[in-house]
Parts: sequence; structure tokens; C-alpha cells
Amino acid sequence: MLAVQLTVAVLSADIWDPLRRGAEAWASLQFDTQFAINVGDENGRLFSWETPGFSMDTTHMKGASLSKWPSAIMISGLVANGTLHYDDLASKYLPWWSKNPKDPRSRVTLRHLLSFRSGYMSEGTAGAECMTDPNADFLHCAEKLYQNVPNECEPGQCWAYLSCHLQFAGAMAVAASGQHIQELYDKYLYKAFNMTSTTWTPYNNPQIATGITTTANDFENMLHRMLTYRVLPMAIYAQMETDYSQPPVTPSGDGWFGHYAMGHWWECLGYGTPHLYERFALPAECMDAHIQAGPGMFGYYPLLDRSGGGGSAGPVRRPYYFQVALQESQRLSGIPEYLRILAKPIADAILAGGNPDILPRDELIARGAGLLQRDLNDIASALGTCTCAKEPHKKGLPYKALTDYPPGLPADDSELTRFALARLGQGIIMRDLVAVADQMGECTCEGRPNGMNATVEA
Repeated sequence: MLAVQLTVAVLSADIWDPLRRGAEAWASLQFDTQFAINVGDENGRLFSWETPGFSMDTTHMKGASLSKWPSAIMISGLVANGTLHYDDLASKYLPWWSKNPKDPRSRVTLRHLLSFRSGYMSEGTAGAECMTDPNADFLHCAEKLYQNVPNECEPGQCWAYLSCHLQFAGAMAVAASGQHIQELYDKYLYKAFNMTSTTWTPYNNPQIATGITTTANDFENMLHRMLTYRVLPMAIYAQMETDYSQPPVTPSGDGWFGHYAMGHWWECLGYGTPHLYERFALPAECMDAHIQAGPGMFGYYPLLDRSGGGGSAGPVRRPYYFQVALQESQRLSGIPEYLRILAKPIADAILAGGNPDILPRDELIARGAGLLQRDLNDIASALGTCTCAKEPHKKGLPYKALTDYPPGLPADDSELTRFALARLGQGIIMRDLVAVADQMGECTCEGRPNGMNATVEA
């Protein structure tokens, strides 16, 4: 019996080898150095890999905008129990909020705030010094913020990625419930989603959109409960996972991450680049992919793939969660997005019963698994010159080696989106990265030692 169990364990580990080797190569090239990759389905964790010194359980990370998704989840807990409704006016609970019909703010609802369509187009924190005061009263500070933030658009018509929306939504939750904001996090998030190592700071006046410190295990617990429609009713999740910034809302998205749902993105990575702040419906392949993602400023990248695959969503597979967990310096925080681009299609293939090591290159690239020359340029601009152990005297590594690796990576046409370039078969895939890392050996990049080692250990 023990032999059978060991055999099953080995076979289970082997199917994830392409993803494991890719993560090892990424770390070896020093693109990221302290991180984890984690995949799971309705039954829980399927795969987890960590660099030495990183722990899914005990490495505590500040997440900045990683906060937005769980904060929206927390507030939605009060919708689920009837304390709030998504279409409640802010003025219903906040006595200082305008009720004047000539003031567009009088029409702002909780739904507008959670989907960043409240009409606020700038943070306007000047004059609201309490936002940086850890001892300020939460509701009083929200009122000060309200007095200093200009409203520039009719609610529901404009979208802007700002923190003030969630600060006001949090104020609605506190006013409606009569509870301290930390009591709400404790009841509707920490306990409900088993995020017992997570905190929001400052304690009395937390930044709802940016104040999280968490662990990868905690975030996995949240993702798993969301994937399986636990804690909140399916109808609540469905309202949260709606493309609220689609036209005629303007802009409809940032041109990189996708459109906006509640506190997170309806992901469509790179769909608009190089044309930012687009005003178009998402392409069918992104709607079919049904990926909900909530990355943060320091590079942490969690997502839910609810699609089940099929058609333009790739191979048929069961829904699952995926995350790249880390806290990079701000200067290097864009790099993990490229690991997500490489790694998720590998997970797709494995969950569909395939072997990504033998899948045709064009098939993987068509699924979005390719890094482009513009991506390598972006990584190089952050990391600078690297020296690699097996080729210490060569310059331009490892970027040049990746560019030259057969069949070679042509220069980008700057007017084409990455979707168009994928249709041309352009891109570096995970097994190219593994091969180049084997050739180069361990690399040391000048931008890495100068970057903040931002990971905080418990």
C-alpha cells in the first residue's frame, strides 16, 4: 500500500515538472528571487513551489493594491447579510454626503464605489492630512477626504483606478453596521475566509485600498473559498465578477490589465498595449477566459480562472486558482506579471491532461504564453546588466540569449497589440526560458541588489 501511495505522489509531482522547472529558471535568471507559485482547484492545493527563504505560511508581505479585492469581498459580506445593498446611495448612511439632486455625488451608490465608477477622477488627498494620520477617526477622516476630492463625472459614466472609492465604500460599511472597521475585517474576511495572519493598517484609520499585510497561505484560503462559492452566495460573486467598465463607460480600462469588476480586474493582459486607456469592449477571448485577477503594486498576482476552458479559453479543464506570491520593490514590481504570462498557460495545459513540454510552440503562444521583445526590454530596464555564471564575460545576458534562442524573437511592431503579435507566432515560451537558464547558470543583476528586499518575515 505504501508503495502505491509513493507512486501516486511521484506521478502527481511529475505532471507539474514543467511549471516547477520554469519557476526555478525564473529565479536562476534573477528575474524574481523570493517568491512562490501556487495552483489549486475545488479540492484545494494542487501545486506549490517556493524559492529558498520564502514561506507560503510565514512570509508576510505588504500588498498595496492587493488590498482592493479582499476589501471588496469584506464589504460584500455586509451586502450578503442585508446590512447594505449594492444600489444603496452613499448618502443613505453618511450624513455629510450630498443629497442635492444638482450635485452628481448625490447619485453615487455602493456599486459605483466598488467598481470605481463613482465619478471621482483624482484622489484629491490634499487638505485631507488625516489620511496619513494613523490615529485619526476613520469616519471623520472619510468625511475630510470627501470634502477635498473633486467629483468630475456623472456616476456610472467614468472609470478611474483610485483608492478613494474604497475608502468611501468602507465608510458606508462602518456607518451602516455601527461597527469599527477592524471588527468588519475580522468578521467578514479574516474569520470567514480563514485569513488569520492578515492585517490592515493603520489600525484605527486603515487604508482600505492599500493597507494589507498578508501571507500566501491566507490569500490561497480566500481564493479557494471564492472559487468554490463559499462564504458568500453565488449571486453576490456574480455581481462582483461583472465587467463594469465596458463601454459606454470611459475609459473602459487601462489597456494592460483589462476592465474593472468590483475591487479587481476582469483580466485581459496586454490587450490594449500600446494604446492605453481604451474605450472598447474586451475581445471575445478575454470574456471567454473569465479570469478575475487582483494584482498589487508590489507584484503579487492572484487570479481565479472560472472558465473551465473550451473554445477561445483554451483546453477544457476544471476551474482553478493561481497565484504568484511575493513582495517586490516598487521599481521591480512589474516583472512578476511576465511570470504570470508564461506560467498560467502551462498550468492550463497540465490541468487539461496535457504535457506543456511537447505542445507545439504556436499553440502555447496562441494561448498567451509568450514573452515579447517589449517584455524583455521592460525587464532589462528594471534589472539592468546581469552577469551569468556560465557565461561571465558575455554582455547583454540573459536578455540577448532569450532573444536569440531558436527560432529567435523579432523586434516588436510598436503599433501591434500582444494579441496581434501572438497571432504572428511571436514569443518566448517557458521551455525556452528553462533552456536559456541551463545555458547561463545563476545570474546576478545589478538592479537586484539595489532593489528593496521588501519581504517581511513574521
